[in-house]
Amino acid sequence: MSIFKQAIKRYSRTVLSPFILLLLLIGFSAFYQVHAQNATLRVIAITEDEGTPVIAANVLLTIPGADTLYARSTDAYGFVEFSNIPARDYEIRISYIGYQTYQDIIILEPGSTRIYRPELATDTAVLGELVVSVRRGTTRRDAGMQTITPEDLSRMPTPAPGGDLTMYLQSLPSVVTTGDRGGELHIRGGTPSQNLVLVENMPVIKPFHISNLFSALPQDVLSSVDIYAGGYGSQYSGATSAVLDINLRQGNMRRFQGKAAISPYIVSMQAEGPLSVDNHSFLLMGRYSVIEETGPKLTGEEVPLRFYDLVGRYSINWDGAVCNFTGLHTNDEGRINPVRAVQLSWSNTALGVRCLGFAEELNHAVDITLGYTGYSSSETGIDNFGRASDLKMGYMRMDNRAEFFGSPANYGFKLEFIKYDAVLDDPFAQQQLRAVRFSGLDSQLDELATNLSSYVTLNLEPFRNVSFRPGLVSQINIRDLQPTFEPRLRMSWFPNGNDDLELSLAAGRYLQMNEAINDERDAGTVFYVYKPINERDPYPESLHAILGYRQQFTQAFGLSIEGYTKQHKNIPVARWTREPANTLATGLVESFTYGGDIQAELNFNRWYISLSYGISEVTYEAPSSELVAWIDRPVFRYNPAHDRRHQINLISSLQLGNYTASINYQFSSGGPFTRIFAFDLALLDLPRQNPVTDQGRAMTLFSEPFDGKLPAFQRLDASISRSFRFSPQFGIDAEIGAVNTFNITNVFYYDINTLQQVNQLPLVPYISLTTIIR
Repeated sequence: MSIFKQAIKRYSRTVLSPFILLLLLIGFSAFYQVHAQNATLRVIAITEDEGTPVIAANVLLTIPGADTLYARSTDAYGFVEFSNIPARDYEIRISYIGYQTYQDIIILEPGSTRIYRPELATDTAVLGELVVSVRRGTTRRDAGMQTITPEDLSRMPTPAPGGDLTMYLQSLPSVVTTGDRGGELHIRGGTPSQNLVLVENMPVIKPFHISNLFSALPQDVLSSVDIYAGGYGSQYSGATSAVLDINLRQGNMRRFQGKAAISPYIVSMQAEGPLSVDNHSFLLMGRYSVIEETGPKLTGEEVPLRFYDLVGRYSINWDGAVCNFTGLHTNDEGRINPVRAVQLSWSNTALGVRCLGFAEELNHAVDITLGYTGYSSSETGIDNFGRASDLKMGYMRMDNRAEFFGSPANYGFKLEFIKYDAVLDDPFAQQQLRAVRFSGLDSQLDELATNLSSYVTLNLEPFRNVSFRPGLVSQINIRDLQPTFEPRLRMSWFPNGNDDLELSLAAGRYLQMNEAINDERDAGTVFYVYKPINERDPYPESLHAILGYRQQFTQAFGLSIEGYTKQHKNIPVARWTREPANTLATGLVESFTYGGDIQAELNFNRWYISLSYGISEVTYEAPSSELVAWIDRPVFRYNPAHDRRHQINLISSLQLGNYTASINYQFSSGGPFTRIFAFDLALLDLPRQNPVTDQGRAMTLFSEPFDGKLPAFQRLDASISRSFRFSPQFGIDAEIGAVNTFNITNVFYYDINTLQQVNQLPLVPYISLTTIIR
């Protein structure tokens, strides 16, 4: 009985304690709401032509004829709330680039909650001075966070109709890809498995295609993307490096429209429209790759890559709520090295519903998400056997607000049920050479994990023009009953009292409760085994620190500078043997990343240019006994393959009449790789073998891991596009361009299995056509 009581006591202390603060916040919120005779204004900003949300619009409340009292930006629903403000008459002004500035007088009565639905009309004239404070493009940064819009994607030459998220992400100085295949993004020193990708709050494991030119999220379905290269707030948990928070468009609420497109890479179709005007709409889009068929004619070499993606949305607008039902499915297959028989595949399936309730009866708007995410991946051909790893997740999330002694606070929780499955076969066909591919793991993995997390963020303004947002995250694996403690902080100072100049800071501690194991020794495979952290093993964790400076010098010119550092602990990496081997045992390393970015942007009405430079260093460190058996040093340090010391990116777009010309130039210093030390003939069966008569087995011997540097990478993509409008209801968009315009030979990696240099894409010309029906 005493053991049972101790277990109950431990459960109460570990599981319930993270929620005590949440209960206090809710209590204070109710008390404050009852006793305060103020008012609340809830704004849903939509477009006049489509009836869909306007995201990131500036909403200002002023006393008529006086200065601004309150300033906020609309969220993914086009929603913003001004709670517990004095009841009086206000002038409201809403501005967003491409739309006419909206102005009106609003009367708020004491104790009332008012829901206001303004409609913004498209602005066909040059933007006026009322929106000069809106931050645009690459300089919209805040301590590691940058907001990406469909307009940003449209400026990139893309070998498919419309822009694509992956192409744009690779133009950021914080993002590194080790090649043009594999669908992997490293963000400020982190690995792909340390990133969290959310699509409408649905976790998606790998929405990037096997060709690194594409993701499952093209421009036509995106509304906005917030990328946090580090230092993200407490509303995000379960990742130790970076976060991509992706919001999708609602389907047109007022008219039907569709697109059909074709290019040498992809064919696509899109349809959207109202099922009930202003209340119900749908959005469907599907894309299928054709580069496997067209690639040999365009490039003169085999391109064994296949993929497709499907995105669907059903949106409902009620008087006091908005709900979006979202489905996403992707599938990828192919070979990173065309001449090597290593077949890779992965697929994502995500289904979810996300609802915002903002009825007048609620003290605060509440955001609720419920859904399912599945991920499957496989690898065949390395050693005549196949392997598979699956992850299935059901989840529920709630985000809300409260008043804590008069200061607003955000809080919420997330519950996840995750099923991990893996089948890991023996690697060698010959029985006498049989060995385990993933050492330390059983041949089959079948585990269930239940994770519970909660967070609180206070939104304080201790001084004029200073925003101070401390937060706390706590995660619990129900198996271990050991809550994590993850303090976070984001801070901004506006010295001039407006948005033109900002100094920002972000810091925090981050943990995740699963890990992904892959063989970093072999760039020809991107197969990962996803699994929960073993009981009594340490969680992967990281510490982040970022300092940022951003200034909008004129309406057309802006500059941002950031310095950052990250420290990761408990990263599983492959242990090295002197000779190549398929057996993979892992050791735990620490990583240290530091660097800086600078981005400058010039944005005139018809000419846009963005130039960025990044410098960084990523270092892994562990006892030599953990990683490299033959090195006689107590600690081994190395720079992994995603260490890129220098990066330069240039994006430019120029509109001349009906034509638009775009270029994207990328340069990066070469990444580390492991050189071959020597070739040898080994006698493995002494003394029965005779050194004089037996030739022995050919062996390749490694030098020290990652002691070499690949040549620098550079690529220029260019395009010219034109829109033809034959009537208000029918048009065609045409684009002609090329990837790697100057046909520069860029090395991807050196395959020790085939003793072959694997190069990235050569010159690839393309023409794309998009038919538009409204």
